[in-house]
Formats: sequence, C-alpha cells, structure tokens
Amino acid sequence: MKRLTGRRDLLVLAVGLAVSTAGDSAALVVLLLRLRPAGSGWLAALLAGELIPIIVLAGLAGMVVDRFDSRRVLVVALIGQAMLAVPLAVASSPWATVLLFTGLHALSAVVRPATSKLVPAITGPQSASRGYATIATGASLGWIFGPAAGGLLAGTFGPTTALLVDALTFAVLAAATSILRVQTPPSTPSTSVGRRIDGGFVLLRRTPALRVALLVSATAIGCAVIDNVAAPFRFVNQLGATATGYGLYLSIWGAGAFLGIQILPRIKQHRHAVALAGGNLLIGLGIAGIGLAPVLILAFVAAGVGGLGNGLANVTQNALIAGHIPAAQHGRAFAAAAAVNQIAIGVGTAAASPLVTLLGANIAMVTAGSLTMFAAVGGLIHSAHHRMPDQQPLAASVKHSPDN
Repeated sequence: MKRLTGRRDLLVLAVGLAVSTAGDSAALVVLLLRLRPAGSGWLAALLAGELIPIIVLAGLAGMVVDRFDSRRVLVVALIGQAMLAVPLAVASSPWATVLLFTGLHALSAVVRPATSKLVPAITGPQSASRGYATIATGASLGWIFGPAAGGLLAGTFGPTTALLVDALTFAVLAAATSILRVQTPPSTPSTSVGRRIDGGFVLLRRTPALRVALLVSATAIGCAVIDNVAAPFRFVNQLGATATGYGLYLSIWGAGAFLGIQILPRIKQHRHAVALAGGNLLIGLGIAGIGLAPVLILAFVAAGVGGLGNGLANVTQNALIAGHIPAAQHGRAFAAAAAVNQIAIGVGTAAASPLVTLLGANIAMVTAGSLTMFAAVGGLIHSAHHRMPDQQPLAASVKHSPDN
C-alpha cells in the first residue's frame, strides 16, 4: 500500500510540476517581450530578479524547509506565487513588473528545496534516483512546451491572459501538493550548523564528495552558460540557420536533456558523482562541438550530445545531495546548492557578452566547451580516487501519514 501511495504522490507532483513549469517558461517569454521596448537594461533587471533572490535567500529558505513540514511549506509558497502572479499579469510599468517577478522568485527560493526534499520522502531513500528522474521529466516537458504555449497565448489572447494562465498553474501545483500524503517531520536544530543561516553551505563544504562534485559542476555551469549568448550568433550568423533552424537547435537540446534524465535510475548511488561529472563532460563536448561544426547538421548532432549531458547532470545533483546529507538537513543543502548554481550562472552570463565580442561566437563556444570538459575531467579524476562503497544513504528520517 505504501508503495502505491508513493507512486501516486510522485505522479501527482510530477504532473503538477510539469504544468507549473510550462506556465513559468511561458511567462518568461511574455515578460521579456513586454519589457523589450523599455530597453535592454530592464531585460537585464528582469533576469537578475530570477537569479538574485535564490542566492540571497538560500540560508533562510533552507532553514524554513527543514523546520516545517515541506509539503505545507510548498503549498503556502505556491499560493503566494499565485497571488503575486495576478498583479504581475496586469502590471504596466517596468519597475512593477521587475519587482513582482523578483517576488515570485523569492518564493522560488523556498519552492525548489522543498520540492527536492519531498522526493526521497515519497519514494524512500533507495528509490530517490527514480523519483528525481520522474519529477525532472515533468519539468523538462514543461520547459519544452511552455515557451511555444506562451507565444501562442500571447499572440492570440494578449500577454495579460498568458500571465494569468501562469497564475493558474501555480494554483494547480499548490492543489496537487495539498493532496500528497507524504510528510517530512520538522527538525529542530541540534548542532551549531543547524542554527546558522549559512548552514547549508557549511554542510556542502564539510562533505568531501559534495564539496568537490558541486564545485566542479558549478565551474562547468559557469563556463557552459556562455552558450546561451553565443549560440544565436553561431547558428544564424555563422552557420546560416534560419529562425526555424535556431528553434530546432533548442528543441534538439531539450530532447537530449529529456533522454539524459532517464539515465539516472539506471546508475547506482555510489556512481552518482561520476555521473554528474560525466554529464558535465558531455555538455562541454556538445558546446565545443557546436563551435567546431563545419556544417549545420553536425552542430545539431553536437546539440543532442550537450543536451543529453545537461539532463543527466541536472537530475544527478539532487540525487547526490540526497545520498550524502541527512534528511533533516536536506532543505539547507538543496537551497545552498541552488544558490551556488545561480552564482555560476550569473558569472557565466556576465562574461559571455565580452567573450563573444572578443573571440567570435565559434571560438567562444569552443573555449567554453573546453573549459567545461576540463572541469568535468577533474571531477572524474577525483571520483576515481575517492570511490565510495555502495552504501545506505543518510536520508532516512521520513514518515508517511497513518493511512499509508
């Protein structure tokens, strides 16, 4: 009975996350188009509003997720996002749009670790990899179909309607989360780490496998994100792709990521660090391959390789953390890891424009891909010299409601 309930909870969470992610990606497209006439500065401010709250609020968010039942925290945060999304839909000034969008992502600082903490509680520690792959599949489908849906809704009914639909998706995920039967018992801080606002970062730093693996992954992310700026110039200006061709590249990368997610359940827990480094290696290989490709078709093949690694690396990180950090401290660890990744994205994005201008899109991508591979190889070497036995994960402090 418990297994059937776990499967039901996991499916409900994955479907709700797919709907909400589609709404988020659609809303981002609409908001970028809305702010475009106001100038690039406002676009940069909007994207900063997506990054900064998750970094600044990581410590507080992690403490909240660990101190209270994650399911209830998630429901409250999602209801708050739905309430903020409504005035965002009708906001007319750039400053109001950026402010409300930043508020949405301040709540995302809680939503992300709460969702990640729920997964091993639903599946049990031994099946957490399968759980993370399932919800990542839902999110991946949302990101694949969301932007197209956002453009269609905005073009047909106007941007306000498209953004109101996003508000509805938050409500859908909140409703889905509210019917989950799983519970994560609140934890009281029993160590100095648990009482520190930076406790999540301390946990990551004190766990050797995570300290190296996540540092390598963040380095790879910072290098790889240069692709986001360079790719349009590479495909359109240098390889002669049309707008359709560039869209196909994005679809191929997304499809590769979807396939990469499905690999995780087939990897044993003690190989997760190797899988994370291997995923980053494939990302670097794909980006460098796009930069080196003499023709468009080979660039598409490289994009598929990069996407495969992207999906594998993204989903493996959560499983790696869940296997090395006690369940009572998952919220802090997941929030801190998300902050580290966001910092890497911010640094890489800031470096991308001058690099593309200085080196050209193709050389910038080859450089970014090579640096990504270099970091990933370092992670593989470390994993080879510090192989862990196939052991029980630490994440075991969960309980289910009595009717399970």
